Amino acid sequence: MSHQVKISEKMPWSFALYLLGLIILAISYWPSAVTAIYGPYIFKPIAQLLRFLFGRIPFSIGEITYIIIVILLIFSLLRWLFIKKNNFGRFQFWKQQLVHILNGLVVLFIVFELVWGLNYQKKDPSQDFDLKVPFKYTERQMDSLSLLLINKLNLTRTKLGNFDQKKLDFESILTKNEVEFAKNTQKWSFLKYLNSSVKMAIFPSWGDYIGYTAFYQPLTGEAIVRGDLPKLTMPFTMSHEIAHQLGYASEDQANFIAYVIGTESDDPLFNYSTQLQLFTYAQYAHLNFIAKRGDFEFYKQVVERNKKLLSPQVIADRKEIKNFFMQKRDLQIKGASEMYNQFLIWNKQAKGIDSYNDVLLWVLAYKSKKNP
Repeated sequence: MSHQVKISEKMPWSFALYLLGLIILAISYWPSAVTAIYGPYIFKPIAQLLRFLFGRIPFSIGEITYIIIVILLIFSLLRWLFIKKNNFGRFQFWKQQLVHILNGLVVLFIVFELVWGLNYQKKDPSQDFDLKVPFKYTERQMDSLSLLLINKLNLTRTKLGNFDQKKLDFESILTKNEVEFAKNTQKWSFLKYLNSSVKMAIFPSWGDYIGYTAFYQPLTGEAIVRGDLPKLTMPFTMSHEIAHQLGYASEDQANFIAYVIGTESDDPLFNYSTQLQLFTYAQYAHLNFIAKRGDFEFYKQVVERNKKLLSPQVIADRKEIKNFFMQKRDLQIKGASEMYNQFLIWNKQAKGIDSYNDVLLWVLAYKSKKNP
């Protein structure tokens, strides 16, 4: 009798848990509800509170949190294996374990969706910016965009002059980023960024093995950026991560917010960092069109043409950035990129890692609006 009472006492909790999970799952297929309710009334206050709590701590709590989670998982696994050894073949034991695992997965799903995951299901910000974003770009558009960016890169690089990258530090770039977001808030109130919480990674070498330059930690609300990155990439990278903190989950939309911040800035460093990143995307997209039709002779011609058009200083800067990532390439754990690619697909980013390049669609729409 007492055993039946214990089971009945657990039932309301289990029922409520699974019901909440089903409600969240249903809402995830309703972008309008996610945008209207989840964004402003659930994610925004949670994220701002997390940034307020952890942003004052000078080091990354997010990385330490992941370490603790991994340790707890290993301890739980060892404990489970020990218990399993002593209960092997018992039906009741395996039934209980299955229930515990399912409950744990449901709790994980609910927490992840509430603190971050539902952002993937929001409506895109095209209406906020009054943009008509095309579904695809053409080879000609990517060639034209590449040439335009080459001209901008050469011009902006002359404005930077013989600046010393070593004098650029993490905190100064972050301060400028906060200023840039504040300036753009006057035009677009939804870009208002409160309670800054951007941290330098404690363990940047993890990125060598897992394959990241920065990431958003939804459990602590921190944007964690590798401090060893080439300084010219940092303004764009930080803007991208701050965009995640504001709820722009998809990579192309976070890239677009970073593009807006960099393009609208009066600081040539922010202009240049953005142009470097966009040129990489545009040139890759253009060359990909050529490679798909097997015209490798023309492929080489385009690469050589672009090199000749770029100034020696821009080429040197791009070489430095490329060398940094080339040195790290062989360290990456096999399958890490594919796991992240699958994670993005599960969260309804159909193109996975390739979705980063979709920022080019947003750029075309933004340019079209500014220069009709």
